[in-house]
Parts: sequence; structure tokens; C-alpha cells
Amino acid sequence: MIAKFKPFIKYAIVGVLGTAIDIGSLYLLVEYAHLQVIPASVISFLLAVINNFILNKIWTFENKSKNYRKLFVKFLIVSTIGLLLTIASMYLFVHLLAIWYILAKAITSVIVLTWNFLGNKFWTFIIKQKEIQDKQGIIYDLSIVIPAYNEENRIKMTLLAINDYIIHNKINAEIIIANDGSKDTTAQIIKNYQEQIPNLKLINLEKNSGKGFAVRKGVEAARGKYILFTDADNSTPIEEYDKLKTSLETENADIAIGSRYLRDDSVKIKQPTYRIILSRAGNILIRMFLVDDIRDTQCGFKLFKNEIAKNIFSFQKVQRFGFDMEALVIASNLNYKIIEVPVSWFNSAESRVRPIKDALITLKDLVYIKLNLWSGRYSDN
Repeated sequence: MIAKFKPFIKYAIVGVLGTAIDIGSLYLLVEYAHLQVIPASVISFLLAVINNFILNKIWTFENKSKNYRKLFVKFLIVSTIGLLLTIASMYLFVHLLAIWYILAKAITSVIVLTWNFLGNKFWTFIIKQKEIQDKQGIIYDLSIVIPAYNEENRIKMTLLAINDYIIHNKINAEIIIANDGSKDTTAQIIKNYQEQIPNLKLINLEKNSGKGFAVRKGVEAARGKYILFTDADNSTPIEEYDKLKTSLETENADIAIGSRYLRDDSVKIKQPTYRIILSRAGNILIRMFLVDDIRDTQCGFKLFKNEIAKNIFSFQKVQRFGFDMEALVIASNLNYKIIEVPVSWFNSAESRVRPIKDALITLKDLVYIKLNLWSGRYSDN
């Protein structure tokens, strides 16, 4: 029974300490700093709010979010409403109902304390779990998500390679193709192979919305314990999955990502020089402004635990190429453990990356992601 009311008891203790700071600092500011009562009251109120915010975040509600700015604004709003509620209640009880001011203050304190507690518990410090799939829905060991747009020339070989790997290693897996509004025969090719390849699923998106959007739709539909997303050209061979899975389990991580830059011999077939330069320049900017401890954010070969992937992609805002770095920013902001694993990578001669245009789009996405991070849009509070 005590455990049930423990947060409220903690909140009351913090409230008493905050009141002591409020009154004590008000006295010191007026008597010794010679401030006027009104500005002194504002300062003392803010000091009490800061104290209460820190203690309630760390101790009362044990909230681990790093988004202090957004949390404090919420806490300040709740506290300000509590202050207005105090003024209104005291006026009602003392002036209109003629209740003794000490009793009125006691009743008001209980009302305001209850309001502040509920407001902060269910709004300020609440932890929202977005769209996390119930574990009862997990029926595969692995879900392989492949975004595809006009991939009629490459998707067949990729499907066959992945299916052979699954069969050879006896993996209970599903393959999810998110067809991102292709205008060629990609969808028909996949349908033709559905009878031959067990658990091959097609998500047909009516219009082209972007690689990130397609991956998110695949993740939402995935029912595997682990979710791997990989490119339709199989540029990182599916055999590299075992490296990611082993590293993820050994390191007790939440996410394992393939990296082309951890080992000199990872890139088996190189990109043209100008694309290498643009790629490295973009990576430097990403590390400077978003995720400084990850060397390769853009390799399209990433493995997530199911519930982690679903939570991360529920926050997704970027629908096109910048979704990779956004997903890692969200993961880092939510304190998920990410590890990089060196993988083999083969550049595809049919790559549709437009060096200049896509570089500018990525730069735009970088700024957009940074603004979202600052504004708290990637926080679960």
C-alpha cells in the first residue's frame, strides 16, 4: 500500500523543501539584498521551481530523458498554473467564504499539491512507449525489410540470394519488400516469387514517398525478433547478417549497424572518386552535428531488436535518404546502445544516387534533424 503512494510522498517531500527554499530565499532577497517584494517573489518562485524540477525528475519520477529544456518548460507551466490556482483558491476561501486564512492555506496547499503531482506525473514526466508491438506478435526470428523503387533489374538476384541464405542457415525468417510506388515491373516480379519463396511479403505503396517511408512501413509490419533492413541491390551481402547478430548479442546492444569505414578492406568494389569525396564530406558533417561516435551512418545494412526498431521509427520525420542518420539520432536520444560492425560492401554500378542533388537534400535533412532534436520531437516525453 505504501509503495502505491510512494511517488506522491516523494513529491510532497520535494514540495516541502521547495516551499522552504521559496520562503527562505524571499526573506534573504528582501531583507539582505533589498529587493522589492514582487521581483524577489518571482526569483524565489523560480528557485523553488528549479529545485523541485531537478529532484522530481531524478528522484520522484526517475525520468531518464535528456531533454531538459522541454521537460522544464512543461514543469514551469504546471507550476505556474499551480500558482494561479493558489491565488484563486485563497481569494475564494478567505474573501468570499470567510474561512480562516490558515485553514484556507492548508486546503489550498492540498489542492495545489494534488494538481502539481498529477500534472507532472501524467504530462511532464510521463514515458510514452509509441507503437511498440506486443511480444505475442513475434513469430519469426528475423524480419528482413527491403525498400524497393524501380528495381526490376536487381530485385530477383537479391531475393534468390537472401532466400538461399535463409534456407542454408535454417533461419525462421520473413522477407518484406516495401515497393515504394515503382513504375516498372518490380511488384509483379515479387508476386511471381511469392509461391517459390516462403514468407515473402509485399507492401505495395501507391506513390513514391521515399526510402525512409518505405523502410518504416516495412518495420511496422515486421514480426521478427530482430529486424534487418538492407538495400535491394544486396550491396552488403546478406551473409554479413551473422556478424551483426553475433555482435549485437555479444555486446548486449540494441542496434548493430554495418560500417564500411572501420576496416580498410571492407569496400570490395569502390565508388567513383567524386562520390567517395562527397560521401566522406557528408559523413564528417553528420559526425560533427548529429552523431559524433558513429563513423558510417549511411550504410544500408542495420539490425535492430524488434521493439527498438518500432519505437525509433514511430518518431521518424524524414522520409527520404536522410532517414538513416535520423534513425541513429533518435536511437542515441533514447539512450539505445548502438555498435558498428565492419561489413563487406560492393558498390552497384546501377546506383541511383544523384551526387550533387542528393548531397544538398542530405544537408537540408541534417539541419531539419538538428532542429527536431533541439525542439524535443525525438523525445518520448
